[in-house]
Amino acid sequence: MEVNEQYVSPFYPHIIDAFPSIVRKLWKKNQVLLLDIRTPMEYEDHHIPGALLVPLDYLDVLLHKIQHKEVAVICEHGNRARYATYGMPELWKGKKVYYMIGGMAGWMQMGYEVTSGMDENGKLWEKWIEELQ
Repeated sequence: MEVNEQYVSPFYPHIIDAFPSIVRKLWKKNQVLLLDIRTPMEYEDHHIPGALLVPLDYLDVLLHKIQHKEVAVICEHGNRARYATYGMPELWKGKKVYYMIGGMAGWMQMGYEVTSGMDENGKLWEKWIEELQ
């Protein structure tokens, strides 16, 4: 029996569907930036340590600030992350992007690392917005 750990669309070969276990392996090896696209309140309540917050509403204007070539997009259950990847594929040109299936709910269900509170990675997007004005 073969286990499918990730899926690549023939239409968007730079977008990869991956389970939290795969994203975590990439994160532990420092091969991927964890991009949390939830609201600041959700991020403050719980997030993956080291994840960068860029709320979905600001993603299109702030993505150019992210220099990483490989990014894992994370939301609470996976719906917003799916929209942010497959719904806006033009944003990810030149990057490999992972859509994390199941979002934070799936991550926490696996018992993986979670922290709470607002940190520098949760505030950086606000500084970037100010720079644009």
